[in-house]
Amino acid sequence: MNPISSNPQIQSAHETHSPYIHPLPPEQRLINRRQVWAANRFWMEIDNMKTKRYGNKGRHHWYELLFMMKSFKWMLRFLGLYKWGVRNAKNIILKEIPLYFPNLPKAFEAFTILHLSDLHLDGMKGLENRILHSLQDRTVDLCVLTGDYRTKLHGFHKQIINSLKYLIDNIDSRQGFVGILGNHDGCHMVNPLEQIGIHMLINEACRIHRDNERILIIGTDDVHYYYTDQALHALEHDNEEFSLALVHSPELYDMASKMGVDLYLCGHTHGGQVCLPGGKAVIKHLNRGRKYYRGHWHYRGMQGITHSGVGTSGIPVRFNTQGEILIYRLHRQPVLNRKNCNNSSRQNI
Repeated sequence: MNPISSNPQIQSAHETHSPYIHPLPPEQRLINRRQVWAANRFWMEIDNMKTKRYGNKGRHHWYELLFMMKSFKWMLRFLGLYKWGVRNAKNIILKEIPLYFPNLPKAFEAFTILHLSDLHLDGMKGLENRILHSLQDRTVDLCVLTGDYRTKLHGFHKQIINSLKYLIDNIDSRQGFVGILGNHDGCHMVNPLEQIGIHMLINEACRIHRDNERILIIGTDDVHYYYTDQALHALEHDNEEFSLALVHSPELYDMASKMGVDLYLCGHTHGGQVCLPGGKAVIKHLNRGRKYYRGHWHYRGMQGITHSGVGTSGIPVRFNTQGEILIYRLHRQPVLNRKNCNNSSRQNI
């Protein structure tokens, strides 16, 4: 596994130029760190283990939840509502959202980020083409993917990788693709994901360069099922540097804010997927940060966006919520005007 991207504008954040420090070669240093992570992750996956902050451990209940969703599917069929739910799930919308930061480097004014989350490419046939049709050949500066590329937790993933390769091969992203894992993605998927051109961050960071300035992108492993303190260590950085965190769920919102993260991008919740009228989620599937289960939110000095997902989990239906594709346009903004501007952008979510 080699997380160092061939894109010259993406640089590992762990490099040092001190003449007094002689680190291991980057590939050896990072592979060793990933080997520790992969061994731990693999053990948790085969044991269906779920770990939480502060050392809490237990079995996850995905298969029980999946059984409930399959039962719900048959109920929808009986009531004649299943096809309606499928049509809702296929009605994916594109949203363009301006975001304002007083500390954004000048070179990144109007920088565009395409955010895709919770694709679950094995859940809805033809989803890749629906995404590409919505994008209509537009160009973005960067594309980030916040996990859950498949629905199944175990088993083969070759078809998922092939579908994802087709998708990213047809997305025009000037400075490439950066991704993380979700709770449905196995540790064995990292290498194939990198081979198709996604710069994977596994409790790691990289920098995006533009002209003579840069921003920091931090990516963690999934923290809903597979939390370890490695995720917290990844969030530690120089607070003077503009930073963007990619975390599969909003469950690290408080620690990311404490570490000085400026923008927190996540997904996982599908916006509830099946909601009551008015969009009130029946199940949020979160241990922490439950009020941040969808949309644009603020926590202290940090902004966050919880993506409602492109695909669906369990069964391909949605009620009172929509799948979405998000494009953010970053702007520099004085502190005094930032609140008003962000309030206006929040109405678009």
